[in-house]
Amino acid sequence: MNLNLDKYRKLNGNTLKIIACICMLIDHIGAAIILPVYQVGVQKNLLEFDKLNMFYKAMRFVGRSAFPIFAFLLVEGFIHTKNRLRYALSLFIFAIISEYPYDLAFNKADKNFMYSANVMFSLLIGLLVIWAVDFFRKELSMSGKKISRIALYPASALVIAIGAYTAHVINCDYREFGIGVMLIFYFFRFYESVSIPASYILLCGIANEFKAFPGFILLFFYNKKRGRDLGKLKYLFYIFYPAHLLLLYAIRYAIYKI
Repeated sequence: MNLNLDKYRKLNGNTLKIIACICMLIDHIGAAIILPVYQVGVQKNLLEFDKLNMFYKAMRFVGRSAFPIFAFLLVEGFIHTKNRLRYALSLFIFAIISEYPYDLAFNKADKNFMYSANVMFSLLIGLLVIWAVDFFRKELSMSGKKISRIALYPASALVIAIGAYTAHVINCDYREFGIGVMLIFYFFRFYESVSIPASYILLCGIANEFKAFPGFILLFFYNKKRGRDLGKLKYLFYIFYPAHLLLLYAIRYAIYKI
């Protein structure tokens, strides 16, 4: 079934990124400030639990829409980038840079490294898996050798399994479910009436991620355009991730010393 939404498709890639960043910021205010503050009991005399819990739940609800948008745009970026190696290196560098701010913001700095890893690692693993699968599909399938075409499927399955296992072991955000979502967006990128519902159903395998449906709905209104070429300014989206985590930690520590 093809949904005729062409006249409503007003969201380009840059707009979707901004929406995802705003959703993520709102989510992390709840996770990095409200939740830790309540857990240590600092806020009990300032706000009743019901009111605090209402704000917290509302923020986390909004935040659930961020990941599906980022996952979708990663696949779009992979398809259209002129330099996949630079794309992967950018994700890797910012995944490393972001890990300590991530640990500080979410009170994990006293845990062993990789107790859980930030979402940049999830996106990096997804990119590498898609890159490998894309190579097998395009390069090996073009070979005239029958054995090469036969090897395509187990090779792709092995790469996917390794990627999913790695995401699970390092416990990065969304783990193997996130990798699966990106793969669905990749395999069915020309069939959005399949890819969007299927990826949503898969993500629902994680508790509370059924709340991500607004983010998936927004993807139907993507106009398949990147938006204005930002040049080097595109790295602001990368910088925003560790920067906002450090800022939230600094605010929490300045006010509550936790």
